[in-house]
Amino acid sequence: MAKAQKKQSRGDYLAETDKDLIGCSVMISYSRKDKAFVKNLYDALAVDDRNIWVDWEDIPPSADWLDEIHKGIEQSDCFLFVLSPDSIKSEVCNWEVDHAVKNGKRIIPVVCRDVDYREVRKELASLNWIFFRADGDDFNAAMKLLLKALDVDMRHARYHTKLLTRAIDWERHDFEKSLLLHGNDLQRAQHWLSASALGKEPKPTTLHLSFITASQALATSMKKRKLIAVFFAFIVAIGIIWPSWGVFFFSLVFSHFFVYFSSN
Repeated sequence: MAKAQKKQSRGDYLAETDKDLIGCSVMISYSRKDKAFVKNLYDALAVDDRNIWVDWEDIPPSADWLDEIHKGIEQSDCFLFVLSPDSIKSEVCNWEVDHAVKNGKRIIPVVCRDVDYREVRKELASLNWIFFRADGDDFNAAMKLLLKALDVDMRHARYHTKLLTRAIDWERHDFEKSLLLHGNDLQRAQHWLSASALGKEPKPTTLHLSFITASQALATSMKKRKLIAVFFAFIVAIGIIWPSWGVFFFSLVFSHFFVYFSSN
């Protein structure tokens, strides 16, 4: 299996790095009967040092194995599905497509052997196919089309993956508040969401939206708490400088009104 990507520090997780200048990362889903074709495809994609996730191991499905497959899909910017009569009937391949759809991945179908369009599931049938058939298709021309499809709106796709990885971590830790976005990361997420609303792909999933919304809510709450703390410090200072009951009573009433309106 391909190497997992290294985790960045949480302080500036969404900041661009040198790796973001390389092409979009990709997970390849295929039938073992198409392994020779996939190796050729892998070699052609690997020339520009992009991250490619492929499961080369012929091992029976297990919980740990499925977790690794899921991580490979979640941490890749694109999901490349190799269409063939065997892959469209493969239970494992269909599991992988399910997870890619659930996580809102950019899905790119490539045809290595002819399939009956009517037998292809709608999530794949509705997309543009790139043809790599041995009997007549130009491999180099098809590669150009594939690279273009992989890297369109590259930065947007990268942010989709980074945000998804953070959101999944947040979900798996029972929505722990300390894992929410803040500061520059939250601003970048809001800009990314605005770009998605203007038509950029891939679109955010429900988990993306929940994660960003919860982060915004926490940021707003923290701002209000800081304002309340500053105000109470001001009230205490007044009480020390002018220790009269009238001033104290006025300050106490006023502070209650401030707390009430700040929390709404």
